Amino acid sequence: MSLPSFTIVTASLNSERTIAATLASVREQEYAGELEHVVVDGGSTDGTLEIVRAAGLRFVSEPDRGLTDALNKGIAMARGEIVGSLNSDDTYLPGALNRVGAAFAAHPRVEWVTGRCPIVDEHGNEIRRGVTRYKEAFLRHHSYARHLVHNYISAPATFARRSALQAVGGYDERFRLSADYDMWLKLGRRGDPVVLGPPPLATFRMVGESLSLTGFERQFAEHVANACEHGAGHPVAVALNRGASRAIVLAYRAMARVRGRT
Repeated sequence: MSLPSFTIVTASLNSERTIAATLASVREQEYAGELEHVVVDGGSTDGTLEIVRAAGLRFVSEPDRGLTDALNKGIAMARGEIVGSLNSDDTYLPGALNRVGAAFAAHPRVEWVTGRCPIVDEHGNEIRRGVTRYKEAFLRHHSYARHLVHNYISAPATFARRSALQAVGGYDERFRLSADYDMWLKLGRRGDPVVLGPPPLATFRMVGESLSLTGFERQFAEHVANACEHGAGHPVAVALNRGASRAIVLAYRAMARVRGRT
């Protein structure tokens, strides 16, 4: 069975504290097929580029319009058949790419593959296990309608054929905080992914509160917009997304008020 070629795209900006571990997690994959790793840097002023140069990777460093712009640049740079996006503070787990490559080889018509992705803190310790278990419960029973209700697919653990990413027009720069959800829904309208079971494929690093209250509210407003745009024929799922997003934002506001009093 011939394994497909991979391009891993890492977007970075002043990431000297974390990017070395990200690069190492790709380098240590021991993938049996062709693998390239490209870095799209937004103009770092710290030691990020020195680390990237030392790793011998192909990269570009210039001001950009944010993460979605960087990811689209990475897709344009990619030579591999399969593209994965791994942010500069996330990591792949051992054997992940061989498992993903085998899934694409076994399912030549499938356009995307996804799997599990725990959340870790700055030291690599798993946190927010309840959130991960909640997402995994949905992921085990994935359907397009369920995905319209809530984004339970994790970007670091998701891979797509470059041809499919190009066919849907890349990442939509209108969505600064939910471009990944928009992308998965665009791919989902074309066909379901292969969902890989345990063990997980990657880790998502969260240091402190990754979003301000304003950012959190914008993210879920974008999620509703994503569901509305891609939810033709699924009015119940779209309505559930709207209600769930509102409930989550209200809960987050309440937690923020409690933290403010302590």
